[in-house]
Amino acid sequence: MVEGTSNNINQPTPSNTNMETITATQTPPGPKGNLVLRPPFDLRNKTHFFIEWMADKYGDISRAKAGPFNFVFLAKPEYIEHMFLTRDVYVKMNEGSQLKYLLGNGLLTSEGEFWLKQRRLMQPLFHKQRLQGFVQKIADATNAMMNDWEERNMSVPDFYREMNQLTLDIVGRTLLSTDLKGDFAKVNKAMTTVLESVNKNRGRLFRLPAWLPLPSQIRLARSRKVLEDTIAEIISARRKDTRHFDDLLSMLLEVEDADTAERMTDKQLRDEVLTIFIAGHETTANALAFTLYLLAKHPDVKKRVQQEVADVLTGAELTYDLLNKLEYTTMVIKESMRLYPPAWVTVREAAKDDVIDGYLVKHLDKVVVSPYAVQRSEKYWTEPESFDPERFNATNIKSIPKFAYFPFGGGSRLCIGNNFAMMEMQLVIALMCNKFDFKLPDDFVVETQPFITLRPKDGVPLTFVKR
Repeated sequence: MVEGTSNNINQPTPSNTNMETITATQTPPGPKGNLVLRPPFDLRNKTHFFIEWMADKYGDISRAKAGPFNFVFLAKPEYIEHMFLTRDVYVKMNEGSQLKYLLGNGLLTSEGEFWLKQRRLMQPLFHKQRLQGFVQKIADATNAMMNDWEERNMSVPDFYREMNQLTLDIVGRTLLSTDLKGDFAKVNKAMTTVLESVNKNRGRLFRLPAWLPLPSQIRLARSRKVLEDTIAEIISARRKDTRHFDDLLSMLLEVEDADTAERMTDKQLRDEVLTIFIAGHETTANALAFTLYLLAKHPDVKKRVQQEVADVLTGAELTYDLLNKLEYTTMVIKESMRLYPPAWVTVREAAKDDVIDGYLVKHLDKVVVSPYAVQRSEKYWTEPESFDPERFNATNIKSIPKFAYFPFGGGSRLCIGNNFAMMEMQLVIALMCNKFDFKLPDDFVVETQPFITLRPKDGVPLTFVKR
C-alpha cells in the first residue's frame, strides 16, 4: 500500500474554529522530563501501546520529549483531519530521509511539485477500471500457492511468511510480469534487511550515516543494491522487448506528462517501481496474515465468509464483477484492518507553528497520528477490542466518524494502492476460504510488532484442511 493520493489533490484545509490564528502559547499536556531517561514503555517494541497510553492519560492532543525531539500526538478525528489536509504545515521532510536513501524519490518519499507531478502521472494507473485486468494474475498466483500447500501435505508452519511469498509473487506478476518465486529468498532477505535498518534507525536518537563502514551499514548497502539491481535489470530488459505486457511497468513506461509530454527517466521508474515493490507487498501480506488469524479465531465469521463465497461463485471463476458481491468478506477485511492496521502510524513534521484547539504545535515538532490507537478507542468504537465485521455493514458504516478509521491514511496522500490492495485481499481470502478450512493451535494468541508496518511478531501458525 503505497502512500499516494486521493482523487482530489486540491483538498482544502478543514474549516474548524479550533484551528485558529497563531496566538496560543500553551503546549499540549504530557509526561514531564525526557522519555529516553524515564520511559513508561519499551518505546521501540511497544510504540503502538505507548501512543494508546498517551491518549488515555493526556487526552486528544498530547506532547512528549524523546531525546532532542518533541512529539505531538493527535487522537481526535478532527485533529487528524486537520493534520492530513493542512499540507503547507504538516510535511514529510525529515521523516522520510531514511526511506529516501533506500527508496529514492518515489511517491512515498517525495514532496512538493515533483511529488505532485508524479502523483498526476500515476493516479490513472490505479483506477478501478485499470485493475480489472489483474484479477486473473492474482488468482493464478493464489492457486499456485495453494497447490504447493497440497504437495507439502498442507504444512503451513508460518502463514505470515507464506503471505509474504504470495504477495511478492503477485507484485512480480502484476507490476513486472516477472516470476520472482525463484528469487524469493534473495529478494525477501534484502527487503527484510532494508526494513529492519529503517526501523532501527527510527529508534535511534542519532542516525548512523549511510557511508559509515559498519557491518550493519555494509549489509544495508548490499541489500539495497540487490533490490535496485533486480529492478534495473527488469526495466532494462523491458525497454528492449517489443512484446506487449499488460502490467503496471508497461503503464509507467508509457505514461506521459499532460503538459510536457515527458516520460519517466530510468531513475524515476526505478524509484517508483521499488516503492510499489516494497510497500505493495509488505503491507498486504501483513493484512492477510492478521485477517486469516481473526477468521481462525472466530469460526462463526469464517463459516459466513465461506458461505458467501460459495453463494457468489456457484462454480464460476472469480471475476472483478463478482468481487463487488463479496460484501461480508469486505466487511471482515475492513474490521481486520481496524484492529491490525499495517500502516499503523504516520508522522509529519510541523513546517511552521500551528494551533490546534488552543494548543501550540511548534515549528519542527514531530506530529504523530496512529490508526492503531484511534481505531481501538472507546470514544469512537463500542467494545473496540472485539472483532465485529458488522461495524462495517451498510447501516453502521455511516455512523463511523471521519478519520476514526483511516488504515490507508488520508488527505491528498491517501494510499494510491488502496483499491488494488482491497481487490487483492478479497481475491486471496475468497479463494482460500472456498478451498480450505483452517485453524490455529488452541493456545495461540498473536503478538504484534510495530515495525515500519505492523507485523505478527512470531508469525501465524495455521493448519489447513481441504474442504
